Amino acid sequence: PSPDVGFAETIEVALLVKQVLELVGLVSFPKTSGSEGIHILVPLERRHTYEETREFSEIVAGAIARAHPRLATTQWSKAKRRGVLIDSNQNGEGKTIASVYSVRPKPGAPVSTPLRWAEVNASLDPAAFTMDAVLERVARDGDLFEGVLTTRQSLGAALKTLR
Repeated sequence: PSPDVGFAETIEVALLVKQVLELVGLVSFPKTSGSEGIHILVPLERRHTYEETREFSEIVAGAIARAHPRLATTQWSKAKRRGVLIDSNQNGEGKTIASVYSVRPKPGAPVSTPLRWAEVNASLDPAAFTMDAVLERVARDGDLFEGVLTTRQSLGAALKTLR
């Protein structure tokens, strides 16, 4: 997020993205970035092109940014950015994100951790997901990333709806 917002606003934007995705019939899975962001994963059938996925993400991001201009943005330039960036630029061939369960080079060595949507709330603290905490979490709850690997859905109807 930009200096004018904090993690609470990041959570608010993530929940807005979830709402839009649900409205168009898509299941999504959140994870911490291991830093100050939340990644939202939408597993798709392999038939969709990078162009289609990027168009879809740009439409969703733009709609939320226009509806909530003080909260969300698609502005890439940090100098011009106000609000939480919804980053459609990561939806492209060769783009990368912090892998699930990767340890980040930050104080406390936080881990990029899959979440349940019910955990995406005001009490969420990404720094609490340390290596030991995540190992305990997986032992207790199983791999919350499994749904990303087993879910396949079509983007077609959702993209047509939003166009």
